[in-house]
Amino acid sequence: MKKELDYFERFAEMSDAGVRAAKLLVDLIADYRDVSAKADAIHAIEHEADELFHEMAVALNRAFITPIDREDILMVAEKIDSIIDGIEDVANLFDMLSVTEVRPEARSLAEVMLKCCERLHEQVQAFRGFKNAKTLNELGIEVNCLEEEGDRLHRGIIKDLYRSGEDVLLILKWRDIYDTMETVLDMCEDVADLMSGLAIKNG
Repeated sequence: MKKELDYFERFAEMSDAGVRAAKLLVDLIADYRDVSAKADAIHAIEHEADELFHEMAVALNRAFITPIDREDILMVAEKIDSIIDGIEDVANLFDMLSVTEVRPEARSLAEVMLKCCERLHEQVQAFRGFKNAKTLNELGIEVNCLEEEGDRLHRGIIKDLYRSGEDVLLILKWRDIYDTMETVLDMCEDVADLMSGLAIKNG
């Protein structure tokens, strides 16, 4: 008989992929050269996460007993995968929109994204022991605080962007990038809140 897939370990592998993708995005912005190659490197991590998700879905379909509800396992995995998709979307926007010069505001927002992914990864690791909801909730609160920090930063950046009087197409280009980055933060918060809720449900 095949060994049963460790779903909690798979969550952690996927969230680790999110951290690695976020680190590469910070590097792309901090050292704005070879953008296409760096975007490709992030895509490779996104593809890796897709494979992890696919393997989990297959195992879940075949499993007789699961540690928590199948629908909940799938939902957590889908939401973590969406975070990595979002990070790849940001990298692709820098490439596709032919951004020639990066802005410091983008780096600030990317660094908050990275911190958020790191805290979320810690929370995902703690999810294995979801019966100890205290640690899980504390890490979830940290993720929520970082999302709020990113949201405040995003609002200020967008406000300044429209006040700048720059070319409309340039404003729209950066608005697209900043909004996608903020969406990634929202998705991190969604996963954190979901896990906290599941801890209560299964505790």
